[in-house]
Amino acid sequence: MAGLRPRFSLTAGSLSADSASPLAGPSRFVVERSLDVPIDGLRVTLAESGGVAPGDPVQLDLGDEDGLARVFTGSVAEVRPRLAGCELFCAGSLLALVDLRVSSFYLGRSAGDVVRDLIGQAALEPGEIADGITLPRFAVERRLGAHAQLRRLAERLGYSLFADRAGKVHFRGLGPAAGLAAGGIGAGLATAAAGALGTLGKGGAGGLTYGKHLLGATGGLRPAFARKLLLGGESPMSGQGEDKSFWLTATDADYQDSAGDGDELLVTDPTARTKDMAGRFAAGYAATFARRTSEVRLTVLGMPDLELGDDSGASDAPESALNTTGYVKGLSHRFGAREGFVTDVVVSTETSQ
Repeated sequence: MAGLRPRFSLTAGSLSADSASPLAGPSRFVVERSLDVPIDGLRVTLAESGGVAPGDPVQLDLGDEDGLARVFTGSVAEVRPRLAGCELFCAGSLLALVDLRVSSFYLGRSAGDVVRDLIGQAALEPGEIADGITLPRFAVERRLGAHAQLRRLAERLGYSLFADRAGKVHFRGLGPAAGLAAGGIGAGLATAAAGALGTLGKGGAGGLTYGKHLLGATGGLRPAFARKLLLGGESPMSGQGEDKSFWLTATDADYQDSAGDGDELLVTDPTARTKDMAGRFAAGYAATFARRTSEVRLTVLGMPDLELGDDSGASDAPESALNTTGYVKGLSHRFGAREGFVTDVVVSTETSQ
């Protein structure tokens, strides 16, 4: 957590500025990152453009006299010069995956293999990539960006697709969904819940205590996703083999599976060609729907080391409903003369079914 003397280091193209040598007069930085938004964003306010041009690579480190940490990696998307200075609008590294449009076909490859291949074609560096399940067939079409197609695959598996602050791409489950892997399909979300707290993120803020860390806190608590998700494919074929073309079945239930409890919600996904795949996708979709429920928003003194997916939460707040734990689904760093260095954290507090 940043101390009373915040520091920064900015590199944008040929411009290199820091607290000791503030070339081009940087006065404010705003970093915005979220699991719900494909691309990280950075806004920089400068006294002059400093020769920065659209497309230039950008790196921003924030911290204090004890050290700095990377908070953003990307490139300049737009330069806005004006009479009183200049603003830079920067996009995160996943922009390359959003822009990538290719045609590829994969046979008998894991979901992780597909992700790694497309990350490589976008000239990006992989972070933690979960293999998920083996896909009998998977096609990527050039009419749609690669990111949109991988994000849909992530939703099927209950995973998140995001870039970390160093620009590496991750494809894995977070929170209760961290327990979802290729196995344990029959257990549905119960398997995921078993390791929820032990597998949240890779570090992070931990508990943020009222009277010690918290500058502000609000919550939005909604009912949990209490539904039984029933999933089946349009082309059930497992009874006759993956390489056959038996498109119809007399009993749909033979090729459907479910996850969760409660009122039934039917989802049709043509990619689920077998009962096993239907079960895994049902657990994944249920996990995806579940993370759209409750969250708390916390404001603390600057925490440059915080990462999406890290475990976090609040404790000792006078309002008991704020004292909850989860994982970081969004964060924003604000650095400037007026606010100093503060971090806004959005913590998903979903419950497993």
